Amino acid sequence: MKKIDLTVDNRIIKDVYVAKTFYERFKGLMFVSKQNSFNLLIENCNSVHTCFMKFDIDVYCLDKDYGIIKIYNNVKPFRFILPAKKVCNILEIPTVNIKSVL
Repeated sequence: MKKIDLTVDNRIIKDVYVAKTFYERFKGLMFVSKQNSFNLLIENCNSVHTCFMKFDIDVYCLDKDYGIIKIYNNVKPFRFILPAKKVCNILEIPTVNIKSVL
C-alpha cells in the first residue's frame, strides 16, 4: 500500500496508507493487531464494516475534496457504517491514534 500525508479540513494527517486494490480495500484493518494498526484511506467508498477487527476505530466520512461530512467515534468491531449522501472517501483511524493526528 502507498503511504501519504493527507489534508482533511486543513489538518494534516501523517502516515495514511491508501487502499487501492480490491484486496487492500476488502481487507482494510481486519485481523490487524492494535500494536500494528495504521491509518487507512479507502477512496471511492461510502460505507464500511468493522467485521473481524480487533480494536475500535474512528471513521471519517469524507467528500470528494476530503472535507469531513460525518465522524463516527469509537466504532466497535462487527459494526456497519451505512452509505450516506456526498460521501466519497472513508478514513479509518485506530481510536488510540486520533489524538496524535488531529
